Amino acid sequence: LARAVPETSSADLARVVERGDELLDTAHQVVGMREQSDKEEGPEGRAWLARVAAEHARLRWLAGDGRPDLEDLVDAWRAAVGEFDALGHVYERARSQVRLGAVLRAARRTTEADPVLAAASAVARRLRAEPLLRELRTLGATSSAPADASRQGNSLTAREMEVLTLVAQGLSNREVAGQLFISAKTVSVHVSNILAKLGAAGRTEAVALARTRGLLA
Repeated sequence: LARAVPETSSADLARVVERGDELLDTAHQVVGMREQSDKEEGPEGRAWLARVAAEHARLRWLAGDGRPDLEDLVDAWRAAVGEFDALGHVYERARSQVRLGAVLRAARRTTEADPVLAAASAVARRLRAEPLLRELRTLGATSSAPADASRQGNSLTAREMEVLTLVAQGLSNREVAGQLFISAKTVSVHVSNILAKLGAAGRTEAVALARTRGLLA
């Protein structure tokens, strides 16, 4: 994991860490402003705040400047994975899983790291997320194993079935959003979840698999 830090002078590295500290402070200021309002922090805000904290800890660990304990780093990335899972954001959950897997490997906890990285690899392949696949390749974590075991085979929620039914009618995300009175971004998250659960590479395949399995008439 330490090899991920490019060859950088001590002065430049110190500036990078200082910039990371500033960005973390900015994130906390934004949260502080939200806390002063009448609105509570939603699941998306909590997820990204957890991600910021984990990335900041990772930066300091890699830089060796005020390095956090590896267990603290594992906890930070587990929190990020959990928040994005609660949000239902498949891609960001997978990206956080890659970072968690890397930290677990650095801590020599390979039996915990391998299933985490395998799940992220399955999602990255399904979504054809090349940047994520490249990161997995640097860890030697891409494989041809099918299925994200944590998702594939899970039953679709009632909302996901509504989305899938409209997708099967050929509606775009924006059109589905209009029908269900939700945002197009929320529809995109539901579609990603549907693909992951059905083990499909795209919308057309998802509809075909759903029909084969009797989920759609």
